[in-house]
Amino acid sequence: MNARRTVDDAKPDASSHSTHDYLEALDAAGQLITDATPEALERALAAVARAAEAGSAALYRHTAGSFRARFVGAWRGRTKLPDQVESALANLDYRLYRDLHETLSSGLMLERKISELLPATQTMLAPLGLQHLVCVPLLDAGELIGFLALAYFEPPRRRAVGEPRFLATLANYLALSLVRQEAEDRMAVSAMRLSTLVGATEDMVFELDGEGIVVNVWSHHPALPSASLVGLPLDMAFPQDMAWALGQALPRALASDAREQVEFTLPRLDGVIYCIGRLQAVPSEDGRQRHAVALVRDVTELMREEARRRAMVETLDQLEEAVIELTEEGYLSRLSAAWSTLRMVPNASRNDIDHALVHFVDPEDRLPLQQAYADVLQGGEPASVRFRLLRGEAEPVWLEARLMPNWGPDGRSHGLRGVLRDVTAAHLSESHIRQLALYDSLTGLPNRVLLDDLLNQALQRARRSGGRVALGFIDLDHFKQINDAFGHQAGDQVLTTLAQQIRSVLRDQDVLARWGGDEFIVMLPDLPDLAALAQVAERLREIARQGVMLEGIETRPTISIGMAVYPDNADSAEGLLRLADSTMYHAKSVGRNNVQFYGDIVHLKSMGREHMAIQTRLNHAVLNNELQVFYQPIVNTRSGEVSAVEALARWHDDTVGWITPQLFIPMAEKLGLISELSEQITVQALTKLKGWRERGFKQPLSLNVSRNLLFSPRFVRNLIATVEEFKLRPADVIVEITESLALTDQARQSKHLKQLHEAGFRIAIDDFGTGYSSLSQLHEMAIDVLKVDLSFTARLNNESGRRIMQAIVQMSQALGLDVVVEGVETLEAARFLQGLGVDKMQGYHFSEPVPAGVCELHMQLGLDGKV
Repeated sequence: MNARRTVDDAKPDASSHSTHDYLEALDAAGQLITDATPEALERALAAVARAAEAGSAALYRHTAGSFRARFVGAWRGRTKLPDQVESALANLDYRLYRDLHETLSSGLMLERKISELLPATQTMLAPLGLQHLVCVPLLDAGELIGFLALAYFEPPRRRAVGEPRFLATLANYLALSLVRQEAEDRMAVSAMRLSTLVGATEDMVFELDGEGIVVNVWSHHPALPSASLVGLPLDMAFPQDMAWALGQALPRALASDAREQVEFTLPRLDGVIYCIGRLQAVPSEDGRQRHAVALVRDVTELMREEARRRAMVETLDQLEEAVIELTEEGYLSRLSAAWSTLRMVPNASRNDIDHALVHFVDPEDRLPLQQAYADVLQGGEPASVRFRLLRGEAEPVWLEARLMPNWGPDGRSHGLRGVLRDVTAAHLSESHIRQLALYDSLTGLPNRVLLDDLLNQALQRARRSGGRVALGFIDLDHFKQINDAFGHQAGDQVLTTLAQQIRSVLRDQDVLARWGGDEFIVMLPDLPDLAALAQVAERLREIARQGVMLEGIETRPTISIGMAVYPDNADSAEGLLRLADSTMYHAKSVGRNNVQFYGDIVHLKSMGREHMAIQTRLNHAVLNNELQVFYQPIVNTRSGEVSAVEALARWHDDTVGWITPQLFIPMAEKLGLISELSEQITVQALTKLKGWRERGFKQPLSLNVSRNLLFSPRFVRNLIATVEEFKLRPADVIVEITESLALTDQARQSKHLKQLHEAGFRIAIDDFGTGYSSLSQLHEMAIDVLKVDLSFTARLNNESGRRIMQAIVQMSQALGLDVVVEGVETLEAARFLQGLGVDKMQGYHFSEPVPAGVCELHMQLGLDGKV
């Protein structure tokens, strides 16, 4: 059959695709259970691909519950993959390909056109040239452990009714072969490890049946006969003392499950060796009888070691560390001389014997010490514990005790041994380090680690009492502008001041923590009701607006807050943090300087998905040059004429309609599309300006320049060339940059602004008043126009706002700068500004941003009716 038939040729004809190929595929897959070599796997996948009429087939495997699938094998037909593509497909992260994981983990087969998959999945498969993909889940006890992928380079034919069942059966065979082969591999490794471990021991290990006949010998000893011992009775296989001791213990071992221990000596030319033997009953290999496994250990060296140990104790008496031995009940039974030094009591090493160690320990540390006793005695493993040792009238000293079992000759622990070391200096240093680890070094607030602990404690109390816990994510708005304008030291000053201000309006039991950067978290435990939460949140927002003086300039930072509540919105610490974080980003997206509650925006999750979808569509819109340019007039209020027009990007999305620039411009910057977007807007705007010039319109055009473009080394040269290409003059264009951008990296931007100015372009500072600058700083730059931010225009309804506007206008005029006031929305505001001597204004009172045709009418007829 031809695996590349078109959809038009494909018909559900049983005769065109018989079950013969599927039966062959099932047979090939079944053979993998006994032969799982790579060659057999490739043959099986080739048979599967032929049966399904696929261009290639691949098998992926992972452990149940894992999010990463590894490539096992494939049949690729004539497909040749580039090395980088093959490397990318070797391991798949399900978290990147959600459509694949969600379908397969439900036990369902995924069969889709490539164009129907999520963008991430399409991107992964794009280099392969596929048109259609089929993925069949591999299940083990209902759990997803991998999948079979069938790739189609042309649209497949319509499947017959029984084909999905054949594919599911093939997947079951493949899953069974994978699981069985892995189990056999593990068994082989375990057998090899056991053989290696037993063979590596210096002890003699052998097996006896009920009659005392040697059945197996796994490890030998030089003191025993070198001939084969298998099949011999005890009295013929071993020396007399050994055979007699084992023969006495064998019946007892076989009669119970207890371990029997024997002791004996073996003769050697250089003397005797001392041995300990242990016998333990085990089933025979056929399971019908009881045998005994004997382990015989040479303890000669241990006995010599005991003599050396006694000498070592005498040596330890000369050290600063105290060596102690304790009974199982914790009473001191042996002490080295250093104990007296630690206690600062003469003869304490003799007088304190038979006293409980805890008697000399600070009461607060006794329980941890007793718990360490129990852990060592029960687990048989060494343990360390710290405690304060009392020293009469002197200050206690911090000791670190390394405790271990004190094994007796019967193999049981009969108490403890320990080494005590003075760690007072280290303990105090570590306490200081722990303090640093739990608190933010800049603000002194709890950090993430301590917050996590406090939050979990608060949630536990709330679960017991049925109370509420609120969590707020706080982000300082436009903090980067402060760092860029004044430096990081000033930014740190703002953060510490903000922390003090917020802390001042919280209760004693509330927690304020620094999350990182310009983000804080406030936790409100034992919350009485949601009305109280709204009041606290508003107090937080208001207190943050108290002024901070930076280099003689008063700044009034704002914050965005996202609040979530336990148990109303989430039932865990992780969930509460996640929802508060998402809600805070929602607060920033709707304008900053506000408080948002997750309960009011439960659609946030769907909004996040829509946000991702908009990003994808924006990428498509920029690539296909689908963005438009609208124009907003700048009006000379003395004559009513349009003195200039500002070009503004607009985007109409086919799915949701018009999308605000406040959303898609930051999104384009984040996606790295801002340069392409700016270039498209510039070309469209200059094309329209050229047409206006040909029809006799003289108004200049204002273009907004992004950070990426302004700092580009070729920006000035490219802009001059573009203007010349449209047969325009630099004087026809006003270059607008934001105030914060003008103050960022002044060395580079000043050079570029000066080059633009010398070339004949006019330079305008946009959004003046939001960038923490002064007019004297702007006077040093090559600028012509100052555009006052609309936030100042909005304050003209009060006396202080009018005075600020008057001061800005007068100082700007004194510096020889043209002034354009943005955001003029009422006739009253326009007339007040006229009274201040402002001739040029921009805002919805005159005209909102409009298409080129409408703007052309304003340029032709003027807007004298608005003033």
